[in-house]
Amino acid sequence: MAGLRGHLLIAMPRLLDPNFYQAVVLMIRHDADGAMGVILNRPLAVSVKEAWSKINGGTCNNTSQLHAGGPCAGPLLALHNGQEFADQPIIDGLHYSIDANHINTIIEGNVQPARFFVGNAGWGPNQLETEIDSGSWLTCPATETVAFGDIPYDRMWITLTRVATVRTITPQLSGRLVPADPQMN
Repeated sequence: MAGLRGHLLIAMPRLLDPNFYQAVVLMIRHDADGAMGVILNRPLAVSVKEAWSKINGGTCNNTSQLHAGGPCAGPLLALHNGQEFADQPIIDGLHYSIDANHINTIIEGNVQPARFFVGNAGWGPNQLETEIDSGSWLTCPATETVAFGDIPYDRMWITLTRVATVRTITPQLSGRLVPADPQMN
């Protein structure tokens, strides 16, 4: 299976694990060692400003909402479009950072657009491939606009499920299956 970095995983309705029920995951890394991403549609009821004052003790003007990136513990992670703060690109115009200095600069500089995540979604070698093969996930390419929230959180899963389903089914609709005379259908 080709690497899924820069793609979205959209949980199928049959995936009932509460960690991933109706989740939309942006894949940040996918290789022979495993996979890692962040859940885009799990906003938390706390802002970066509120959390920053507790973590750093300093003041912060960034009122962005924090998100639960997944069930695996990890450092604070930022999605953003600033190459100068990037630990690694995901797709054109979308980067991520976990480096503390980069995160500090993004938060204190109120760099926008940016989204912040605590935790991540992680899979061991071949684990994600097995889940995809079993029908637990749909995939489609990610876009910068989806990553930065152009779809409301409460509509993201259903909207992207429809997009991914159309992308999955359309290649199977061959012109040879459509009769020349539609009345013959």
